[in-house]
Amino acid sequence: MRAFWCLAVILLVLGLAATATADHHEDLMKEVEAAGDAMIKAMLADDVEGMFAYYAEDVISLPSYSPRMDGVATLKKQHEEMTAAGFKIHSFDSNPTDVWKAGDQVIEIGTYTINLTVPGMPGPIDDKGKYLTVWERDAEGGLKVKVETWNSDMDPMAMMGGEGEMHEHEHEEGHEHENGHEHENGHEHEGGMEN
Repeated sequence: MRAFWCLAVILLVLGLAATATADHHEDLMKEVEAAGDAMIKAMLADDVEGMFAYYAEDVISLPSYSPRMDGVATLKKQHEEMTAAGFKIHSFDSNPTDVWKAGDQVIEIGTYTINLTVPGMPGPIDDKGKYLTVWERDAEGGLKVKVETWNSDMDPMAMMGGEGEMHEHEHEEGHEHENGHEHENGHEHEGGMEN
C-alpha cells in the first residue's frame, strides 16, 4: 500500500512539473510573439527608433545574400541606405514555430512572408523563408535581439521574373552566366530582416 501511495505522489509531482513546463513554454512563445509584432509594427510605420529599440547594441546580423553586420549603429546605417535607394516593405508577417530558453537567452525559429519594393523591379515582389533569432534579456527583463539570421525559400532568379529558367538553359548549353542579386533585408528584423 505504501508503495502505491509513493508511486501516486511521484506521478502527481511529474504531472505538475510537466504542466508548469508547458505553461512556461506558452508564456515564452507569447512574449517572443509580442516583441516580434511590436518590431514589425514599428517597421511598417517607418518608426526606425522604435524598431531598433528591440536590438541589443552589440547585435550580430547574418542576413541572406549579404555579409555579416555588427552593432545596431551598422544596422541603422544600412536601413537608411536601403530606404534612400528605394527599398520599401509593404507587409511583413512572422510566424514563430519553435522557442526555448537557453540560460539567459531565448532562441526563436520561425517562418516569414514579406512583400516589398526592390529598386529596378517592375513592381513589388513576394518572398517567404525562415529565420532564427537569439534574444537576450536587458536590465529591465525585456527581450532584445542579440543575433539574427534568415534566408529565403524562393529562387532569387524566379523572383526576378523567370530568368532562372533562362539561366538554367544557358548553363545546359555550356554558357557561363553570372547573376548578382541584391535581396531586401527583410524578420526584417531589419538589418536585415525585421522580425
